Amino acid sequence: MKQYHQDFLSHLNKVDPKLLNVVMSNGEILLPDTDTPFRHLVRIIAGQQLSVKAAATIYGRLEHRLGSRYKPEDVLNCADEELRSMGLSRSKTVYVKSVAEAAGPNCDNFAMFHEQSDEEVIKVLTDIKGIGVWSAQMFLMFQLQRPDVFAPGDLGLKKAMSVLYGYSMEEPEKFWAERAKVWSPFRTLASLHLWKMLDNK
Repeated sequence: MKQYHQDFLSHLNKVDPKLLNVVMSNGEILLPDTDTPFRHLVRIIAGQQLSVKAAATIYGRLEHRLGSRYKPEDVLNCADEELRSMGLSRSKTVYVKSVAEAAGPNCDNFAMFHEQSDEEVIKVLTDIKGIGVWSAQMFLMFQLQRPDVFAPGDLGLKKAMSVLYGYSMEEPEKFWAERAKVWSPFRTLASLHLWKMLDNK
């Protein structure tokens, strides 16, 4: 991993000295350990449009009720009313059950993710009710740990880039995606450092 970080620094030294300064200030960032693809998607849905603290509280209740190693059938066998009592909205209750159904027995339907391209994974995930492109991109970054993913619709990334480079927040998604190409093949790491830059402010 250290070599990967060094390669990233070398790349930025050639293409983006401003972000290089941010990365040098942040220090090396490692992606966290992952859970199963199924549980990761449930966590993403539980946290949609919530603060980190509120999302952690709701997900903690779900783990307490179903067990930390819960499976799709555990979610499907849980009554909607019980899921909602944990803090899930009516729509999120539908979404987590949609993910459980899509995963299949023993999560067999998600076993191919590691062999699929980013675009193929996004297609599979966005066909599931409740999973949009942004959620699929977060899944690629944090679950599959793909190295070259960028989410042009992410508000935090746009805000960090507007602070660092003076861009208008009103720019369309295509603008942010084009601008991020300079960081390829390290766009995931670039994103992590931009988020951390915002957290440090």
